Amino acid sequence: MRRHLQASAWLGGSLATLAFSAALAAEGPAGYRSADFGMAFDEVMTELERDAAVANLSVSETEDGDRLIDGELQDEAAPQTDLRYVFPAGSDALALVVAFHPEVEDYVTVKAQLEARYGQPWEAEMTEWWFEQLKGGMPQEPSSLTVWGGDGSEDTERGRFVRLWSFEDYLTVEYLDTQLFPR
Repeated sequence: MRRHLQASAWLGGSLATLAFSAALAAEGPAGYRSADFGMAFDEVMTELERDAAVANLSVSETEDGDRLIDGELQDEAAPQTDLRYVFPAGSDALALVVAFHPEVEDYVTVKAQLEARYGQPWEAEMTEWWFEQLKGGMPQEPSSLTVWGGDGSEDTERGRFVRLWSFEDYLTVEYLDTQLFPR
């Protein structure tokens, strides 16, 4: 799990840069599984402890002050998945969940599951623009990016996205609400 979680270390320093994307937002996720965006740390911990498919929970904090909950999804109906729940520094609200899939071969399955839940991803041109903006700050060059979102209400849904990144030897799916990052 550590190998995949280290690859997301770039998130701590670049979370604030994601806020610009709220203007491009589309209707997106409310959170991940039983943890909704905006939930307090203690609420998320309670939900995760109730979720029998989430195991091996641990809590840590980054040098930048982001509070993290790491765990593993152990669901027979889903690919092997390491999870990270992120509460940005200065906030007690869940803003990001990253699901790490250590098998790049799971790409087709993961993408199909996301399409079943969120519909068709963004047009290729918009995704390519975002890909070019974000890939430079990543520790490993990604192979591809697919994005889901919508233009939900300004107060509750704008700024929520699902991003599927593929790398040479793993995948990540980011469920994020850019409005919950301190500005």
